[in-house]
Amino acid sequence: MYQNDLKKVLTLQEEFTQVGNLKENSNYDSSGVLIQKDLYEYDTEDVLRKIISSNQRSQINYVMTVFNDAKNKSTHRKLVINDSLKQEILSFYNDEDWVVRKIVIEKNDTTSVEYDYKFDKENNLIFEEQIDSETKKPIVINEYTYDSVGNLIRLSYKTEWTQMISETEWKNHRISKETQFTITKDLKKHLDEITEFDLLYNPVNTKIYENSKLNRELKYEYDFDEKGNWTKREVSIKEHFADSNKFIPIFLETRSITYWK
Repeated sequence: MYQNDLKKVLTLQEEFTQVGNLKENSNYDSSGVLIQKDLYEYDTEDVLRKIISSNQRSQINYVMTVFNDAKNKSTHRKLVINDSLKQEILSFYNDEDWVVRKIVIEKNDTTSVEYDYKFDKENNLIFEEQIDSETKKPIVINEYTYDSVGNLIRLSYKTEWTQMISETEWKNHRISKETQFTITKDLKKHLDEITEFDLLYNPVNTKIYENSKLNRELKYEYDFDEKGNWTKREVSIKEHFADSNKFIPIFLETRSITYWK
């Protein structure tokens, strides 16, 4: 809860490499106690090759190893949990580095998915289909729509059971608003969420809907450093479902960023 006598508690700490890759990630609970630490290792070309995770609360250790085979255009990922192999993922790519097939092996179960793509004359992806290799039935269909200058303005994600649509508005070549919808089986379009952004793509207002009716609203206020990254973010809520007519502060986030020289 938001209180006047705020106590600063560390909740997240991240460290990056000089090229911007995540090197170390530590998550803490609301009391500042470490929950999980993730370590990322890269090869000499800055390509991810291993993730080592340790969850202090559940006493579970994860190791994801990534083997890249440039000659055969494939990637092999192995997930080991507490020294036991749990999952293997093999991804195969075409000459343009798009995934064309993915095989997942977990316990005694193997699934295979094939990918099909279509592009417009500007080489923008407009259609992506994930197909079950065994049944040849589509699992996921993604459709993309762009404006006249190549900005993505609509994404449709469709499965056998549901369809979700994201519509994006641009202003001065930057995203200014995103609107989320769900299409139900009766083909009705339900408004789920509207988020507005500042010039740096920080959310400034989010409206959350239930059955297309405004339920609650979040407002974000920031302080920025000289690089344009926020160092303080205060979040307030207005509960429309409770007929509230004002925003109430709910939490305050601060972060300290150290830059490479």
